[in-house]
Amino acid sequence: MIDLPPQAATQVPANTPVYKDECMFTFDTPESNAEGLDVDVITYRGYARTSQNNFTGDNYARTGNRYYLNIRKQRKPEAPSALVGAGGDGEKPAKLQKLAVKDIADEDVWDYLYRVYDAETDQYFPLSDLSEPFQRLVASIIEAKSSTRQDEISTWEHEIGVCPHSIDIVQHPIEPLPSLKHCGQCDLTQNLWICLECGTLGCGRQQFGSDLPGNSHALAHYETTKHPVAVKLGSLSASGGYDAYCYQCNDEVKVPRIGEWLATFGINLADTNATEKSLVELNIEQNLKWDFSLDGADGAKYPPVFGKDFTGMANLGNSCYLNSVVQLLYSTEHYRQFFSKLEFDTMVSDPAHDLPTQLYKLYDGLWNGRFSVPVPPENYQAGIKPHQFKQLIGANHPEFQTMKQQDAYEFLTYLVDTVDKQWGLELNRPLKFLWGQKVVCTACRHGRITEELVDTVMVPIVKGENRGLVDGFTELSTPETIEGFHCDHCKQSTTAITAKGFVTFPDYLVVAAQRIALENWVPVKVETPIAVPYTLDVTNFAAPAMAEDEVELAPVASGAKDDSVPEFLPSADALSMLTAMGFPEPRCIKGLYHTGNADAEAAMNWILAHMDDPDIDQPLDLSKNASSGSGGPQVDAELVATVSSMGFSQQLATKALYLNGNDANAAVEWLFAHPDDDGVIDEGKPQRDVAAECRELRLALQGQDPGAGQYRVKAVVCHKGTSPHTGHYVVFIRQIVDGTEKWVLYNDEKVVEITDDTVAVGDPEDIRNNGYIYLFEKVK
Repeated sequence: MIDLPPQAATQVPANTPVYKDECMFTFDTPESNAEGLDVDVITYRGYARTSQNNFTGDNYARTGNRYYLNIRKQRKPEAPSALVGAGGDGEKPAKLQKLAVKDIADEDVWDYLYRVYDAETDQYFPLSDLSEPFQRLVASIIEAKSSTRQDEISTWEHEIGVCPHSIDIVQHPIEPLPSLKHCGQCDLTQNLWICLECGTLGCGRQQFGSDLPGNSHALAHYETTKHPVAVKLGSLSASGGYDAYCYQCNDEVKVPRIGEWLATFGINLADTNATEKSLVELNIEQNLKWDFSLDGADGAKYPPVFGKDFTGMANLGNSCYLNSVVQLLYSTEHYRQFFSKLEFDTMVSDPAHDLPTQLYKLYDGLWNGRFSVPVPPENYQAGIKPHQFKQLIGANHPEFQTMKQQDAYEFLTYLVDTVDKQWGLELNRPLKFLWGQKVVCTACRHGRITEELVDTVMVPIVKGENRGLVDGFTELSTPETIEGFHCDHCKQSTTAITAKGFVTFPDYLVVAAQRIALENWVPVKVETPIAVPYTLDVTNFAAPAMAEDEVELAPVASGAKDDSVPEFLPSADALSMLTAMGFPEPRCIKGLYHTGNADAEAAMNWILAHMDDPDIDQPLDLSKNASSGSGGPQVDAELVATVSSMGFSQQLATKALYLNGNDANAAVEWLFAHPDDDGVIDEGKPQRDVAAECRELRLALQGQDPGAGQYRVKAVVCHKGTSPHTGHYVVFIRQIVDGTEKWVLYNDEKVVEITDDTVAVGDPEDIRNNGYIYLFEKVK
């Protein structure tokens, strides 16, 4: 009889993550690894034993935890096809589990085999050999939701919340109560929405990409009466499910006491049953319709490719934007060489929340080839499932932590910025270059040239036949007139001429096409085809110098440079957008600083929340945040006070801000993710001063010969859909297949070779019509 280890609980404590879906260091799962997955009965973390590594043994050596619940999954001979899905790994139904469709249990597809593994003796024991308390703990681990499932459920639950209008509902029902059989303004009997204030029944909006009808009479009712909250009748379910929408907030909402409000109109929630698809279902259904063809010009399917260079990434539920960006970055030779010099750090205390571990885990999963093998019945690969990486990288971002579709370009810039903050510039340095802008007053011919360190460049789309990226660069570099310019030299309110261009050329050039335009403040996609050359020369788009009749002014004086004072360079695009909205520049800079310099929307929300601050229009002063001594962490004293006011100790607030680069939102998220942290900053682990690294790199780039800007295309992220937040993303990568360079399409876990002879060197139709983010490697 094997006794329960003294330090083990008799059951999994509430809200404790159980990592039983995959190994902490690799993408080995109970179904993919011949030895299954070993779950530590003390920490509930999963480890794999493979021919290359024994992570279970490493964990035993580090912690002394010898017993593990070994979980293996074997596919049933007649598994339901609905769960086989793409790659045969059961991904599709898991992704759609929230939807009101027929539920196929995981046990219908897999046989689960459980036993206990003793790392000290390298032996297995049946569960019957365990003591009764030990058996209770094992049963608790088996019954517990995995960390992956817990995160998914939490994400779904937090995506939709209450709003002020759904809380404060004042009812005044119309007399007599309307019929609930059809719209009050037309004959539609589907897509009906009832106003929770008066009971008026109106049809909803036509859902793009869906056959669900709608004449927008519920919206028209709101515009007439300003009654904001309505509920979709066909979504009501006795289990508590429903769709509610606030037209004033323009978003889905939760409605407290919804049963009480519906009872006013004779609707008993306990007697209802959902008869129509929910808004979530319709959104995902629409996204699934935007797919990329896996067939060639002759109608034959493109052949799948397998092996160490061709590993796909499973879609975790609208995660194709993440998959495409990760594949694009990891396709570079620099990423491969960088990670090839590293190895797993098994001494990390919490691998799931350690970014370097997760980045190296991605490298190992994408390049070792163990997960790029055909899986019946479709014989595509299962790929890897980046659950832990997605949860970690999105934890501090309000959009990327959700299950919704996101803009791949926004995610790319966020990922690069996050990696830089936590790992320094070493990994992404080949992406960085200096971008110059000249602004000259037309009245006195005085002006300045500024240089910004950037990772990407966005070019406009030039409409017309046979237009391409070169046309976009031409338009981007064309001088423009600035109206209402106030010259600080001649003191006139006049116009200025501005022009932009490259100061240096990076090893890898990331170009984004400006496919998203605002129409009535709503983002819409520009569908113009863009020709992508195999080679691209941007040498002629260099930053402009001062002309003979122009005089360069000295940089704006800011006093003597103090290296102890942190430097903050606001995002040029976000700053321009905010000032265009009418906010004074000091407020814009402060908003960007206090929200992590991420995007204009977050900064705008900060500005609106701090309009009454007495110093809101004072220039940002970081000198008071510099450490007066040597070696102490440099954090913003105001932010420490802000975070501390939420109930956290000053020590914890200081550490959270220190680790998250003075990003208050990220610091608070970190604090909630680490409730047991002691607040002690590990001075033994060197922290990267990213601001100093940026200054050093800027100086280094300014002193070098930029050379020629000649490139060849390496990868293209493509998007199908009407906006960046719907539809589907894939990435095309140029790789060597059987000794020949070809386009390889990464459509999540489906990886296929583009075999059409007509596009062996050129750009496939999908790239011309749907290209969004382009990666070029420098010709040396």
